[in-house]
Amino acid sequence: MDIIKWLGITDRHKKMYLNKRLAPFGLSSQHLYLLKVCRNPGITQDQFLESFYLNPSNVTRAVLSLEQKGFLYRESCEEDKRTCRLFPTEKGIEVCRNIEEVWADTENTLMEGFSQEEKEIFQRLLIKAGNNMLSKLGADPNKRRRKR
Repeated sequence: MDIIKWLGITDRHKKMYLNKRLAPFGLSSQHLYLLKVCRNPGITQDQFLESFYLNPSNVTRAVLSLEQKGFLYRESCEEDKRTCRLFPTEKGIEVCRNIEEVWADTENTLMEGFSQEEKEIFQRLLIKAGNNMLSKLGADPNKRRRKR
């Protein structure tokens, strides 16, 4: 079986395609964070960890970069002053619309030639495979609150 090979090829080329399409906006992988903030205004950095299973330093760097580029801003949380809530700026909201279009186009490209049933099966299996890897590495895949 060549599953790992094809997952790698697909992931690498999907990233290259997204980076090329998002370059005019000054974004690369940080677009995931911006989408999350636009879809969930007021989200905390800790909530990113539950969604993306990333190292806290990666989240901090991405948020700082997006803030410096004017895509989002932070506000202190009333309940805990050590925590900040993240909100999109007008610029962030505008760019987010473009990101949504790029995502839809990329997803359509990935799923080209698939029937609706195949798309649904593929998504379920991909989530199952991802959860298997998370479990193997000690992460709790059930900790996620909702889909991106």
